[in-house]
Amino acid sequence: MDIQAMEMKKSIEKIYKRLDKVSPVDFDCGKLCGEICCVFDSEEYPNEDLALFLMPGEELMYEDSDEFELYYIDSRELDFPHSWKGDVCLVKCRNPPKCDRSIRPIQCRTFPLVPHISKNGDFHLVLDGSEFPYKCPIIEDHIRFSDDFLTETYSVWKKLISNPLVYDFVDMDSRRRENRKIDFEIVI
Repeated sequence: MDIQAMEMKKSIEKIYKRLDKVSPVDFDCGKLCGEICCVFDSEEYPNEDLALFLMPGEELMYEDSDEFELYYIDSRELDFPHSWKGDVCLVKCRNPPKCDRSIRPIQCRTFPLVPHISKNGDFHLVLDGSEFPYKCPIIEDHIRFSDDFLTETYSVWKKLISNPLVYDFVDMDSRRRENRKIDFEIVI
């Protein structure tokens, strides 16, 4: 592994450690729903199709993992910003919800919040208003997030969008959310 990749991996490890210290609520939110976001399975949405794209450099965390499958899709095949050249890395848990939680993706760690950049350039965290084939009780029942989770998640995403590739993706996703009139609620 070259020096730049080692530095990138250390940066992702620091982000993981920061997010390990917080949780959306003051208890295991998976107890509310039976870990539905990890284990949902139906004919329309088979669990084996569930994968998350990774932030740039995050794939380095999964190179030697037996619990996660790492694969790549050409960015031209996806609706990604033009700045994302080459392959986009995705990861899939092989045995949900029994994954190595120490390396679960950033998107798992910060769900159900997603980063959002308003039309005037302000950065916010919003509730993920995407259509899911399941209901997240935190969203549905308006359960209050822990303050530590909000603060740390905001800080981590603010750092992540300092990477131009992440910024471009978050900005594109924000415009898509607004153009489709997907409901979202600004949380912070």
